[in-house]
Amino acid sequence: MTLDEAAGTHAKELPGDHTETPAFYQQIGGAPAVKKVVDDLYLHALQDEQLAPYFEGTDLPTLKRHMVLMLTKVLGGPDNYTGRELAEAHQGLGVTGEHYERVGHVLLGVLWENRVGVDVLMHVAGVLAAVKEQIVRQPSDELVRKA
Repeated sequence: MTLDEAAGTHAKELPGDHTETPAFYQQIGGAPAVKKVVDDLYLHALQDEQLAPYFEGTDLPTLKRHMVLMLTKVLGGPDNYTGRELAEAHQGLGVTGEHYERVGHVLLGVLWENRVGVDVLMHVAGVLAAVKEQIVRQPSDELVRKA
């Protein structure tokens, strides 16, 4: 499932008629709010001793820019994401299920700290669950590839 499909599918699964409801992107405050959430996400992730190693040697400004564009898309804002597909972007990183969940909890916590609604949290959690298999590489998969 692509990020587009996950974002669209989970928006439709939310209770209620959303035809009159502005996109979550506008509800949370648009570009400035998304940028703040992403800045806060990486602030927390880089301070986490289990997550920080994933970002060593990373071009953090580019990564943040991609994450802003991706989160904007997930929240129903303008679709300007031109980065690689999720599976390709995370290939070779060896992201474990535990660490994926940890990043997801950090993201949801940051969204909560930034006072987004429960409907937004549910939507983002649904998208995270839907795209997990594209990102997580179990340690056994890494060993098989190296053999």
